[in-house]
Amino acid sequence: MSGARRVLSIPPGAPFLPTLAEALLDGRLIPDFRFDGEPLALADATIYVPTRRAARALRGSFVDILGQRSAILPTVRP
Repeated sequence: MSGARRVLSIPPGAPFLPTLAEALLDGRLIPDFRFDGEPLALADATIYVPTRRAARALRGSFVDILGQRSAILPTVRP
C-alpha cells in the first residue's frame, strides 16, 4: 500500500472543533493547503458538520484562531 495517509486523528481529550480548524489552517488536514495569511485562501473550502450549532461553533473557532488577521471563512454547512 503506497500513497499519502488521509486520516486525521484528534486525541480524545482535545477540543474537536478548534483542533479541526487548526489542522485545516496548518495544512495537516488537506495536503498542499496551508493558510499563509491570504484572505481568500479559505473561501474555496466547504466543511460539513452534523448540526447548525456545530457550524456556528466551528466558525467561532476559526475567528478565535485567526485573531486579528482578516480572512473570508470557509463555508460551513450542517
